[in-house]
Amino acid sequence: MKSMHLITGVLAALSLASAHAQEKDAKQTVVAVCSKCHGMDGNATSPIFPKLAGQHKEYLLAQLKAFRDQSRKDPDAHTYMWEVTRQLDDKIEVKLAEYFSAQKPARGTPGDAQLAAKGKVIYEHGVESKKVPACVFCHGQHAVGIAIFPRLAGQHHQYLVKQIKVFHSDDRPNNARIMKAVVDRLSDEEAEAVAAYLQGL
Repeated sequence: MKSMHLITGVLAALSLASAHAQEKDAKQTVVAVCSKCHGMDGNATSPIFPKLAGQHKEYLLAQLKAFRDQSRKDPDAHTYMWEVTRQLDDKIEVKLAEYFSAQKPARGTPGDAQLAAKGKVIYEHGVESKKVPACVFCHGQHAVGIAIFPRLAGQHHQYLVKQIKVFHSDDRPNNARIMKAVVDRLSDEEAEAVAAYLQGL
């Protein structure tokens, strides 16, 4: 029920944004819509929504496109993003990506220190016995990502674990094939550990 109220509010705000699409404040209106879940500066406080602040423009654009053409079809994408992005256009999506990529990401919240320490090892070195490559190869030494490989530093633990599970399926496009090959070899405990490490960065 709470999700339905949230979506209703977002769609109502988007209708207003659409009416002013040609006006100077179009971006600000749509950003205000996004802030209902992701925060005005992209530092979402709810663990079910990803932080967008400091995320790479290329990655954000790829995800917005995948939501709009419905090729990203995990349950949350369907629930929250399909209808929202259907009302956007290429120009607004570029502005949104530019806006959120320029915001300063808040430092993450450290979780279980022992679990995070295990996650750090996996992130930096992989799991050789399972032929799992180090996450650092694509996401960078400090998990800041590059281009279409997303920033993971400081992301919510709950959201990260959820997306790792999504990559087990075929519900995400773009880098899904690369990620599926990696996460299919990780245990649930290892996935939790990596997420705990990343949340604290």
